[in-house]
Amino acid sequence: MTTFHLNEMPKEKRIQMIGEFYDTITHLKNRNEIRLFFKSLLTADEIATLMRRIEIAVLLSAKFTYSQITSLMGVGKSKITNVQKNLLQDDSGYKIIAKRLIKDRKDRLIKMKNENRENLSPLTGLKKKYAGHFLLSNLLDKAIENLERDDKELEKEALLFTPSAGNKKYK
Repeated sequence: MTTFHLNEMPKEKRIQMIGEFYDTITHLKNRNEIRLFFKSLLTADEIATLMRRIEIAVLLSAKFTYSQITSLMGVGKSKITNVQKNLLQDDSGYKIIAKRLIKDRKDRLIKMKNENRENLSPLTGLKKKYAGHFLLSNLLDKAIENLERDDKELEKEALLFTPSAGNKKYK
């Protein structure tokens, strides 16, 4: 069986093939379709490998050092260097996704904290059911929540809110 090498194709065909791959992804309509597509295309380990590269990019974007990333994720310096080279390019897709991933993680952390806070209060059900009666109380709760939230601390927590952190078994 012969091995496929993209660079052995004529330039026009390479561009067409890569373009059609990108188009294929843009045709996916929602998260479930994306999940099904990548589940069919890649193994779980391949998906995890791609995600770990994105996690490295996020940490590099946040000015983590190579040694901090190695310690946190258990990856080698060569893997970090490869991601760093891509981040230094003007058109790095890592830059785009790193910002969005951090925002998603922050939103998820805030939601989790709010759910935890709500679970602790015996009045939560009543406050939701009779929102008009508890308007002032709900507004005060929201104001206190905003005052208590330290954006720098949340940013740090979001950066470290990674499935790979501390999982040194996998390099």
